[in-house]
Amino acid sequence: MEQAALNKLLTYLPPEVREAVRAVFTVQQQAIAQRDEVIESLEQRIKELEAQLNQNSRNSSRPPSSDGPKKPRTGKGGKKGKKPGGQPGHKGSTLKMVPSEEAKIENHYPPSCSGCGAGLSSQPSLGYERRQVFDIPPIKIEVTEHRAHYACCPCCGERTQSSFPAEATNNAVYGPNLRSMASYCMAYQLIPYERTAELLSDLLGQPVSQGTLDNMLSQASAGLECFVEQVIKCLQQEEVAGFDETTVRAQGRQAYAHVASASKHTFFYLGNRGYATMDEMGILPEFKGIAIHDRYANYFGYNCEHGLCNAHLLRDLEAVIEQSSDYWACELQQLLKNINKAVKRAKAQGKTAFSASHCAQYRQRYMNWVKAGLKLHPAVEKLPGSKGPPKQSKNHNLLTALQDYADEVLRFMYDFRVPFDNNRAERDIRMLKVKMKISGFFHTLETGNRFLRIRAFLSTAKKQGYSAFEALKQLFSPKADEFIWKLVWGMCQCG
Repeated sequence: MEQAALNKLLTYLPPEVREAVRAVFTVQQQAIAQRDEVIESLEQRIKELEAQLNQNSRNSSRPPSSDGPKKPRTGKGGKKGKKPGGQPGHKGSTLKMVPSEEAKIENHYPPSCSGCGAGLSSQPSLGYERRQVFDIPPIKIEVTEHRAHYACCPCCGERTQSSFPAEATNNAVYGPNLRSMASYCMAYQLIPYERTAELLSDLLGQPVSQGTLDNMLSQASAGLECFVEQVIKCLQQEEVAGFDETTVRAQGRQAYAHVASASKHTFFYLGNRGYATMDEMGILPEFKGIAIHDRYANYFGYNCEHGLCNAHLLRDLEAVIEQSSDYWACELQQLLKNINKAVKRAKAQGKTAFSASHCAQYRQRYMNWVKAGLKLHPAVEKLPGSKGPPKQSKNHNLLTALQDYADEVLRFMYDFRVPFDNNRAERDIRMLKVKMKISGFFHTLETGNRFLRIRAFLSTAKKQGYSAFEALKQLFSPKADEFIWKLVWGMCQCG
């Protein structure tokens, strides 16, 4: 009730009760106002909790593995009108027969007539049909004994011994192929020590202790000191590189694994999340190219150009659409997708950039939708007497970031070298989450970085067309340094 209407009604009451009624009414109005504040606060809290419950890999940075059994179907079998399996035009990988010269031949002759039963063993062949079985021979460990003989010089009488091959470092040691296989199982396929030991024992009939397996990983990591030094220098000189980080358990606490990823090279480093670890990693302090990342504030502390991962922003906008159906979020999401399609078309036509006017039109549309969103979600003003800045809504914070970092969001539009998203770095670092699910943690930061050095080496090799097993065989061979040099500088854009 408005104050004027209340005063009019109070005039009909005796003076002695008029003030009492006024006081009761005032108390009631205050109670109602307090209740409305509580209801509004609870409604806002319910919205926030519902938003958290509705988070998935499509509207947040949560990994697809966290979606659970109710994960929406996507991909080949989830799109309307498409059946599961290979789609029309898909290049198949059916097993095909090889020339007979490349196969082991086994001839099979009919022993008797299928009609009367007469013997046919003495009859010549009238032709044959072919079928080929692809299989592996029985696996058996092979022991090679190397004998370094002595010889006496007929001229001076000096007694000289031959040299042992590089792999024969002691009386009885495991060879490079077995070490490559063990390291491949542990570092690439992420099989734990115990299961790797069991696998080798089952396949080879040779028990290998977990301590020996750990030594093999140490040997592999020690052989990569040159790789680490050189790949850091190469990544420092990249024109465009992606950077990301993810949480892992190490040394009984939460740690962060950082990745620097380019088209042909990868490097990981384990430590904390802050500047100290990023400086120890050694890439960003000297990096002068364009760093693609997810808007983590520390990246902006380095003196280089920046580009933001638009896949993250599309998911943030998807969350806004699902929660409130704001029109600006729908339009902005579609605009970013359309610009990305236009960039792809221009690249296919051999273009390296849009015209200045073309970029200006896209940017103007982008800023118009951001400003429209800010009108719907203005900043919360600081209340008199309150300490610190007021808490802003998630939508306002997102819009502020889209406005303040417009150059970084649209970097892919201005410079076609810049990717639309940071998927390359995210793919490189994703397997660490699988490692954590299998093993749970690293005992120390040192063992974690030992593992990550090998992963960086294998990722770099894979990007350049080598299989992981082939790369590990090269690492355990006498030509390891030559292979590493070729791997780092042979494909480096600046090398």
